[in-house]
Amino acid sequence: MIKEFIKDFEEGSLERKGWPRFIAAYTIAKASMNAYTRITAKKYPNFCINCVCPGYVKTDITANTGFYTVKEGAAHPVRLALLPNGSPSGLFYVRNEVSSF
Repeated sequence: MIKEFIKDFEEGSLERKGWPRFIAAYTIAKASMNAYTRITAKKYPNFCINCVCPGYVKTDITANTGFYTVKEGAAHPVRLALLPNGSPSGLFYVRNEVSSF
């Protein structure tokens, strides 16, 4: 999917090929990361591998317009990183809640 997106981008055919119109590269990167999380979690069942969206955090990338402080945003990835062995794996979290991909 990523190779196809890059090819279409280089050819200037994103819109014609139906790729997302708004922040297309970001959208494709996030979808790819979510898919890779599921693949990696399945490949390594003894590890707990998840992905998390920390929410709209006040950082340089959001021009400090986010809703959450850096500390609040970091709490959820840190919590997932500290899950004990045998915890759920291959999931996508939005802050503290399991979400669908």
